[in-house]
Amino acid sequence: MMVRLRKTEAFNVLNAELAAVGHNFEGGRDTASSFKVRDGARPGALRLDWWHANTPDNERSDTLRNLAYLRAYHRIGGERMYAGGLFLDRQRLWMDRSVMSRLERDGMILFNGADTKEPWFELTDVGRAWTAKDGAR
Repeated sequence: MMVRLRKTEAFNVLNAELAAVGHNFEGGRDTASSFKVRDGARPGALRLDWWHANTPDNERSDTLRNLAYLRAYHRIGGERMYAGGLFLDRQRLWMDRSVMSRLERDGMILFNGADTKEPWFELTDVGRAWTAKDGAR
């Protein structure tokens, strides 16, 4: 069984992944703006169309920031990155909507379990290969 992280531990994982790809951020301010920990599942997030509702077609998925976020989400949530939020010790980390939308659109992750209570994202072979690299493709 996977150990669920506390909020501060999850925040540190995300900051460490951003630093590992050389993403320039100051004191976690970039992370803090998209790091939402809440009680319960994120409203609307159980439907794939919700994730894609506001994503412009011209935004790329293969950025260093997205790479760091995907690596962090995978470390925090495991193989199944639950759409309603990654399970922490007491609450859920709501994943960045824009990041996940672009990654799903471009084949890095796959949305599964649409007909279940807890749909999830998982890495595709392309996503696994990308997260194993030292930078954007």
